[in-house]
Amino acid sequence: MKANHVHVGVRDLPAAVGWLERVWELKPVFQIPEMAIFAVGEFELFLDAAEHDTRTTIGFVSDDCDRDYSGVVARGAETVSAPEDKPYGSRAAYVKGPGALTLEIEQPLTR
Repeated sequence: MKANHVHVGVRDLPAAVGWLERVWELKPVFQIPEMAIFAVGEFELFLDAAEHDTRTTIGFVSDDCDRDYSGVVARGAETVSAPEDKPYGSRAAYVKGPGALTLEIEQPLTR
């Protein structure tokens, strides 16, 4: 087996969809009033309309963390943590997403 999707609850689904379209440049591949699905490579992110936001961090691999971080910040993302080298061999940055989502941009570093 392999993982292929995750469901995340958001209180304001239209605002969350709009944020992902504007800031992350993702378009839903399917959308109904209670759910939106985003394809991210072979993985899918399901946003479900919910009474409470689900606290979740979603990681995205990048070949240039600083460039991608600068791009999402320029499009309106709020910084949680600017790019920095991590002791586990990656460069990572974190931004606040819609609801209780945190989005991570991670670039593997060559040794």
